[in-house]
Amino acid sequence: MNSARQLRLRGSVVNRSEASPFLKSPGDAVLVERGRPRLLMLACPCGCGEEFPVNLDSRAGAAWRLYRDRRNRLTVFPSVWREGGCNSHYIIWADKIYLFGDDYEAFSDSIPADEITSLENAVRERLPSEGLVSFVDLADALNAIPWDVLRVCRRLVRSGFAREGSGKQHNRFGRS
Repeated sequence: MNSARQLRLRGSVVNRSEASPFLKSPGDAVLVERGRPRLLMLACPCGCGEEFPVNLDSRAGAAWRLYRDRRNRLTVFPSVWREGGCNSHYIIWADKIYLFGDDYEAFSDSIPADEITSLENAVRERLPSEGLVSFVDLADALNAIPWDVLRVCRRLVRSGFAREGSGKQHNRFGRS
């Protein structure tokens, strides 16, 4: 697959069992909410036909984080890796689904042009001169979407302002 698939949020339900009628095509999704988001039920984006839950409630075990940007687009962090069935692995970012195997540079820039300078400046200020910091820690400190911060960090590396670690330090950044 060479392009992103669209995540289509079909609604919100109270119980997981109510989600299936809304999940007709790959990328269809339903939020299960009881006071707060509990699950994102998803029709697998690979097209295998399976439906599965993405846990959003840390009280129920390992959980993904759900973000909504200023345009109300959904992002899930970290990536989703199905350990059964089709074994697909993908990122949900700004209402798009990127299956692994796609070229990272094919990611559309989810940050609106008027916001990228602000986020880039904030990341520049937080990057350490010595040592490296995880893009996830930067995102948490900035109350930002981790995928957006990773994109900005990589952009700063390409411009020569920042450096990225390697090996176990991959996805950790500091000033050049």
